[in-house]
Amino acid sequence: MNEFKKTNLKNFIKKCNELKAKEKLLKKIFNNINSGIVIYEVKEDCNKFIIKDLNKAVEKIEKVKKKDVIGKNVTDVFPGIIEFGLLDIFKRVYKTGKPEIFPLSLYKDNRISGLKENYVFKLSSNEIVAIYNDLTEIIIKEEKLKESEEKYRSLFERSIDGIYQSTINGKYIDANPALVKMLGYKNKEELMKVDIPSQLYFAKNDRPEINERDKTFCTKLKKKNGTVIDVEISSRVVREDDKPLFYEGIVRDITERKKNEEQLKFLSYHDKLTGLYNRAYLEEELKRLDVERQLPLSIVMADINGLKLVNDTFGHKEGDLLLYNVAKIFKNAFRKEDIISRYGGDEFVILLPKTSETEIINILNRIEKERLKFSEQKIPISISIGSATKYNKERDIKDVINEAEELMYKKKLIESKSTSIVIINTLKDILFEKDFETAEHTERVKDLAIKLGKKINLSENFLTDLSLLSELHDIGKIAVPEEILLKKEKLSESEYKIVKRHSQSGYNIVRNIAHLSNIADAILYHHEWWNGSGYPHGLKGSEIPLISRIIAIVDAYDVMTNGRPYKNKMSKEEAFEELKKCSGTQFDPDLVNEFISMLEE
Repeated sequence: MNEFKKTNLKNFIKKCNELKAKEKLLKKIFNNINSGIVIYEVKEDCNKFIIKDLNKAVEKIEKVKKKDVIGKNVTDVFPGIIEFGLLDIFKRVYKTGKPEIFPLSLYKDNRISGLKENYVFKLSSNEIVAIYNDLTEIIIKEEKLKESEEKYRSLFERSIDGIYQSTINGKYIDANPALVKMLGYKNKEELMKVDIPSQLYFAKNDRPEINERDKTFCTKLKKKNGTVIDVEISSRVVREDDKPLFYEGIVRDITERKKNEEQLKFLSYHDKLTGLYNRAYLEEELKRLDVERQLPLSIVMADINGLKLVNDTFGHKEGDLLLYNVAKIFKNAFRKEDIISRYGGDEFVILLPKTSETEIINILNRIEKERLKFSEQKIPISISIGSATKYNKERDIKDVINEAEELMYKKKLIESKSTSIVIINTLKDILFEKDFETAEHTERVKDLAIKLGKKINLSENFLTDLSLLSELHDIGKIAVPEEILLKKEKLSESEYKIVKRHSQSGYNIVRNIAHLSNIADAILYHHEWWNGSGYPHGLKGSEIPLISRIIAIVDAYDVMTNGRPYKNKMSKEEAFEELKKCSGTQFDPDLVNEFISMLEE
């Protein structure tokens, strides 16, 4: 009997311990669950709901202390329960015994700012339990997600770059208006029907594979009308559990940028005026071609004769045309594989890989044939050319360049004088065509000037310079517009300023021609007056070169005695009177006396 009692006692104690463990576990769950739990004791015929217990979640959510609210009526602790209708639900659940779910929305500024979901059920004959979850964070996250989606959609719709999503196989899932416009389609629906690999990409293999997608790449796309555009695509693969779902990315039209880059690249290696390669490119190519497999390597150096003379005479526009035409001659004469470059102002260097001296002779003959095609131009084209060839790899390429350059300069020394003579004669012919000056006038001035020079005992060198000055003193008029030179009425002040520049122009023309440089100053000053009121520098008296003073008198006399279309000619005696009248002001008085004396004899 005693053993039976002991056994029952042990079982009782075990049961008690088990119940305590369960109670402890339930208590632990009660306090650590995220949902708020409040146990209410119902009193006074369902008019009071006394807080009997609550867990830690309620303390956190409602910001209350358990010890402060136990034993108090719900309306005293949570007055809003009446406003939100929760008290009525408590009463109904207690009376019917049926549980109810009650979502409680909280508002701020007419927007939902929080949400509490309540679950109320009857626990015992005098107890109910309210379990609720604070869903405010979920609401905030949903609001932020909604805002983010709206911003994304706004960005998607308004972006100037194309934005897309497409299947792995190549069909658009979505595309923004910018991409539709960029590719030349009417609307998104039309673009959705396109097969991307075969219809959009310029070449099928231009579309990157899936393992090359998570990066920015450049490619070419075809618009609906067939136009090809350059694009830059920032692409990525969207995956789920490492399985690729679709592509998404941004497409930017870089056609103009590509054109500008190509233009900059072209300009960095080409001469803007002629379109030929420039010096920088030539030097890079020289490094590449100076190898054994390119031998024999020939170098041609060329220099335009008289370019400065053309610039000084007709202006840089005419000089640029001369350079352009020479470049055209070279393009037609040399081969495609030859590197033709403008090396400097009037110099050209051409690299000819695998080219012997014999082949260079043939090329030079072609250059001459091409040059003759421009023989009808008012200024003849003259080019001095030197060449050299490297046959063995040991020879320094600089020595080959120096050899070609030395030969070019030797030819230039020989050819430049004859070229200058040809150009000067051409200029004189042009001047005779556009001005009242004639070859007869020039010869008369030269004859009278030489006679006066001999009368005052000038040396042979002075007489030579005087002869040249007689022919070229007005060569600068070549730069004066024809309508001003031929004008019969009185010149305006601005027109007269243009005419007065002819002495400076003439100076510029002859100063860099070796056999004419002696008379450059004489041309510049042949309109200076004895009293200092002439042009261009206001020199006076003996500051004016002697041969300039002689030409001024002789030229004026010939014009007076032979006339002009706008001026009747004078008799010899009348011309003498005019010279005497201007003696000491415009003309050297001693030379005037000598000149008149010479003619009277």
